Amino acid sequence: MTQTLQTWLLAWREAFTCIGLGVRDARHAGLWWRSALWCMAVVALWLGLYGCFGRFFVELSAMLALVSVTGLLGLGVMDGVGTLANGPATLSQMGNIAGGLGSAAKALLSIGQIALALLALATLFYVMVFIVGAIGTARLPLRWLLLERAKAVAARRYAPWQPPAGLELSAPRPVWRRLLLLLSLLIPVWAMCVLVSYLLAWNVRMIYGAAAEDVLGAEQQAALRRAQRPAIAALGLLLCLLMLIPVFNLLVPALLCSSVCHLQRRGWRTTGSATNVE
Repeated sequence: MTQTLQTWLLAWREAFTCIGLGVRDARHAGLWWRSALWCMAVVALWLGLYGCFGRFFVELSAMLALVSVTGLLGLGVMDGVGTLANGPATLSQMGNIAGGLGSAAKALLSIGQIALALLALATLFYVMVFIVGAIGTARLPLRWLLLERAKAVAARRYAPWQPPAGLELSAPRPVWRRLLLLLSLLIPVWAMCVLVSYLLAWNVRMIYGAAAEDVLGAEQQAALRRAQRPAIAALGLLLCLLMLIPVFNLLVPALLCSSVCHLQRRGWRTTGSATNVE
């Protein structure tokens, strides 16, 4: 337990350090203004899509909300919403005027609760589709728009570096652990935690290999990614939090590229390389 806590504390410290180094590097090679202009262009694009095809996105959000509520009812998560979830009123209740009115009131209440749940989920999906679409669009040209410049800036601050000795000897994750992870996705709450943690690190993982392709092979990239898994998750969470800060969130694409470059180089140094920051 102590070792796990220490590992995550070191991961968070490394993530904060890489974000700071990324902010410093964003001032160079035109990273900051390229990132800001591209983010504004992406937001304008998706606002235009929502303006032109608003009905489509509303229907898509409503469909996703309906599927979600149906799944929750099927799993029994919403059994407490009223008689619609627990079954119809009995004959004795229908024969009693007071009981019938009570059953009708409960039915109307359950309908209202389900309608509110549908409305809340539809609103959530309406916003999430915009956010996911904008993030996915923003990262499409990062490799040639920002990443190569970020790699060049980071290379100035480090001595020539090579993959540390023994990196390729890192054992991959056993097959049984992967199967166990897939089976654990059947557990509702745990599945949500796994998916959220994966989505937080998704942006970092997507450019992690491209940032090291000139030096590391595929096996070495996978080994280093496994060694830096906690730091990658922490960095992904910090970048997601930075998206919530107005104006500063325009620099997130540049910070993503720069911080990943620093994370890799510092990771190689801590795993045995003699790389030093100038």
